[in-house]
Parts: sequence; C-alpha cells; structure tokens
Amino acid sequence: MNNIESIPTALIARQRSLQALMSLTEYIQELAENNDWVSALNEQRRRRLLMDEFFATPCTPAESSDVASVIEKILLVDKLVSEMLYRQRGTMTQEANQSCQNIRNVDRYLSNSPF
Repeated sequence: MNNIESIPTALIARQRSLQALMSLTEYIQELAENNDWVSALNEQRRRRLLMDEFFATPCTPAESSDVASVIEKILLVDKLVSEMLYRQRGTMTQEANQSCQNIRNVDRYLSNSPF
C-alpha cells in the first residue's frame, strides 16, 4: 500500500480519536453533575494523555475545522465543570463552617451542664 491509499484510513482514525475526546469530555461533565469528582479528575487525566497523543501529529487542513470545533466544545464543557466544582467547593465550605459552629455550640452547652 502506498502513502496515498493510507490517507483515508489515517483520517478516519483521527476522526475516531477526536470523537473519543469529545465523548470522554461529555462523560467528565456527567461525572461532575453527579458530584463524582474523583472519577472526573481521573478521566480528565486520561483525556489529557489522549489529547497529547492526538496532537503529537499535526492537524491537516482537511481536519482543522473539526478539530477547532471539538476544542471549542471541550473548553465550554471544562468551563461548566469548573463552575460546578467552585459551587460544590462553596457548599462544602459552608457545611464545614456550620459543623464547626455546631461543635462549638455543643461544647458551650456541655461546659454549662451540671454533669
């Protein structure tokens, strides 16, 4: 097989890799929506490796539009996931503060108890 015959096969493989990156990104968003942050982080690391592998080969002019579109979608999803994470962090901080306040209240109550 000469190089010209392998071009369509290479493009199809790259398209599959690009679709896999987008599917993984959507899965990361799903994990974040379910507050499964450990799995989301693990999948982000895996996606990073796949992205490094994908972009180790320069994009051809024929695929550049698709690649740009997927990158934009990935960035949008990553922004949404980051926003979810910051909201979750804020909620956890509030809950931790409330727990500390409850502990202080119990300590005060017990310090005034005759027992």
